[in-house]
Amino acid sequence: MKAKSLVALSLGLIILSSAVFPAVQEQENELQQRLRTRENIVTLMLLRMTRFLELTEDQTAKIYPLVTRIEKEKMEINRKIARQMQELRMILREADPDPEALRIRIQSLKESREELRSKDAEVEAQLEVILTVVQQAKYLVFMNVFFKELRENLERARNIRGKAAPKKK
Repeated sequence: MKAKSLVALSLGLIILSSAVFPAVQEQENELQQRLRTRENIVTLMLLRMTRFLELTEDQTAKIYPLVTRIEKEKMEINRKIARQMQELRMILREADPDPEALRIRIQSLKESREELRSKDAEVEAQLEVILTVVQQAKYLVFMNVFFKELRENLERARNIRGKAAPKKK
């Protein structure tokens, strides 16, 4: 009797794991893909910025590691914000959300967003030391144009993907 129960339990676990594993694997692959995409965007930004600001080799050697490090830190903060937003949504789904739990999550989100802003300020403070005044002005123009073009390209890609996707009935 115990042997049959053990076999049934084992088979159940095997079936469950075979059903769950692909979903977990798919989420991992999606996360890895997003990380690679973000890294590619940062690399593209740095390459274009080098040309637009006419950076020297010395400036490039200082800026690349700085921006790469800060962007990795910002990715971690963004992941934390995503988790915090998920927790906030879960609390809001409850029939009677706990106000104190909401206050804690709101404060935590505000702190994380401030942490993100401080990373951007850290980059700008370092760039003030590394870049000339003309390059600083070019940097402000470059960042505005780069992210505007990035948003436009992403929107265009979404529209193309939306048109290619079959319509749901």
